[in-house]
Amino acid sequence: MPRIFAIGLLGVGLGLVLAPQAAAYSGNYTPGTGINGTVHDLAVPGKNGMVYSAEPADPLQRVCIFCHAPHNTYRLSTATGGAGPQAPAEFDYLPLWNHSLAGFTTTFTMYENGPGAPLDGPKALQAFGQMVPGNASLLCLSCHDGSIAVNSYGNSSQLTESVSSGTTFITNKYQIGKDKYLGNHHPIGFDYDAVQSVDTEIRNADDAFLTPATSVRDHLFDSHMECATCHSVHNTGNTGERLLWRSDQNSELCLTCHDKGIYTAP
Repeated sequence: MPRIFAIGLLGVGLGLVLAPQAAAYSGNYTPGTGINGTVHDLAVPGKNGMVYSAEPADPLQRVCIFCHAPHNTYRLSTATGGAGPQAPAEFDYLPLWNHSLAGFTTTFTMYENGPGAPLDGPKALQAFGQMVPGNASLLCLSCHDGSIAVNSYGNSSQLTESVSSGTTFITNKYQIGKDKYLGNHHPIGFDYDAVQSVDTEIRNADDAFLTPATSVRDHLFDSHMECATCHSVHNTGNTGERLLWRSDQNSELCLTCHDKGIYTAP
């Protein structure tokens, strides 16, 4: 995983200090200004209309606690010491992860565009056979697939204020991977370079830029495309609306990777 995101996911998740009276989410928050007030700011029940509206999960109105905590969070499945639960074996990246993974199933039906699609040649979907959600995407899906309550976090090895057994799930319009089905969502978990080497309409990851300073390459995870390749989950460093690294005005986000003869550098 690129260093920029490994550090950013942990540092931003733990480092933000948020005012309890943060402005309500309006859908018009400024890109790149931090998580406060975005759809990922869950500190106040009902504030953004995204998830839970009547069930306070955190009396301190924290936002980080839903995903991260400073102590006794999930351990790797191979860990032989320490306190805190062990994560499923598929999770090999746990940035002080605090959101519940209990009972989370990591097997999904991946993107499928139908039996009538080209099966070979440059127009065929080159990602077939290699799509599996990577660790970074599985962390996202542990909330977004709707199988685990958004305000369910913490464990018995932590102080009580770091634990919530909330039972409110993400609303339907924000669910991605409902019923473990990703068949009608943009492919993730595939090797971008392998696809680009045979698909004549995919741009080289080093030549296409999602921000003025970062190329697509910088947003891949060990050369694989994941949720965070397109989305800045903490609304930092991005210039696009709704947590996108780049605005999709005039389809510019799509055309960054998909070479249709139209590309404008950010």
